[in-house]
Amino acid sequence: MKKVAIIVFVINLVIFGGATFTMAGPYISVAEKTGISIIQEEGVTAWTGPYGGKIKPNGPLAGKKIGLIVGCEFSDWQAYYLASFIGEFGGTPQFVMNNNHLWKETRPMRGTPTEPHGMWGLSLTGGMDGLGLNGNRLEYPVVTQKGKGLAAEYSVADPQKYDAIVILGDHSGDILCADDVALGFIKAVADREVPIAAIGGGILPLISLGLMDGKKCTGNRAVDYMLKEIGDYRSEPVVTDGNIITGRDTVDAPAVLRALCKAFDPNFVDEHKDVLKGKRIMAMVCEDWEDIELCAPILEFMYRGADVIVGLFEPQTKSRPALLGSDVRHGSFGTTVPFQEIPDSYYKVVKEKDLRMDDFDLVFIPGAFNPWHITVLHRDFLKDAYAKGKIIAAICHGPIPLAAADLLKGRKCAGWLACKDAVNIMGGTFMKDWAAAIDGRIVTGRTPPEVPEFVDAITEALLRL
Repeated sequence: MKKVAIIVFVINLVIFGGATFTMAGPYISVAEKTGISIIQEEGVTAWTGPYGGKIKPNGPLAGKKIGLIVGCEFSDWQAYYLASFIGEFGGTPQFVMNNNHLWKETRPMRGTPTEPHGMWGLSLTGGMDGLGLNGNRLEYPVVTQKGKGLAAEYSVADPQKYDAIVILGDHSGDILCADDVALGFIKAVADREVPIAAIGGGILPLISLGLMDGKKCTGNRAVDYMLKEIGDYRSEPVVTDGNIITGRDTVDAPAVLRALCKAFDPNFVDEHKDVLKGKRIMAMVCEDWEDIELCAPILEFMYRGADVIVGLFEPQTKSRPALLGSDVRHGSFGTTVPFQEIPDSYYKVVKEKDLRMDDFDLVFIPGAFNPWHITVLHRDFLKDAYAKGKIIAAICHGPIPLAAADLLKGRKCAGWLACKDAVNIMGGTFMKDWAAAIDGRIVTGRTPPEVPEFVDAITEALLRL
């Protein structure tokens, strides 16, 4: 028995750097309930099969079509999150773009408006196409009406074909509540008494339609003063009254999604809530990250109870706009650190020089060109973190700095195709068909559509510690 214990200790020391890391945890069974295939292969746990990065077959929203209602300047964060995670509960989301009131087309400025954009610049057609979500996790967007000069020739949404709608917040709600076409669409859905959810400023059109009168509700500072006069206002993340679900603000989007699940299945019990309580995740941020790969995981990590730290690392270059000397950092599509949609009380921003290895359990690297900066300037930090027993998680281009730091030798990993050469040359094995993987204390994810699988892999890895 003593000899066995010594052997186990040596294996743990060599493979896991001294950290206590079991080979599998109970969270795997939770993740598998969606219908995803999770395999164990030579000590590696991999999310694979036909449902990786796709809408799942199981869950309380299975077979349900969910309309996501937006006007100009909608919340990018809410859009990223709902587009990523509705399908994890079986639902099929589709953005319904209001194309009547396009006078507020400011990001980017255009002479002839073509479609609504998010607060930070997200496009739901070209943007979501490029991210790979349209056709995988989303049905292609539709518009509220036909009309020359109003928008490109997209299909017109039929309010009779949605099992529920979610009205996204930020300035979009202001646009929608002043638009007869948008209000008519929402009223046509409401008349069918199907679930209607709204977040923050997205509650404005429901107020205009009289749907909040006398209702138990919540909302942010853009709407709370009115809701206190006309309804039964509660200072809570989410409130459900009949078929109306209200969410306070962006950080509550995950809870709104769970409330929508419960609207279809009253017996629904969420097994993700607070599962990561006591775990600490540090997002390694330089510049030009893939916005969805930072925003959607951060919201879900917060919902799952993790403490979130954003580690601010110096980039090789600053871009779009090049704010030299500023601590503000930008993602590829315009979101920023510090986060403008999440209150400071929900996370910490810590500069690299002030970070201590004792502050976090896991390093999380979002992709796009953020990993480029890490490869050039910060690979030694990754080596040190791994040597100290930390889990290193990377998605999309993220495995490139792991390869540069010599952390993938003898390991298998998921990732975007641009990682292949770096991974294979540095002694790893690139697995193009895997959605996500855990190999020792290395967690990897493929691309934006696989964000939920990547988040589940991170959750599983943290629970093994």
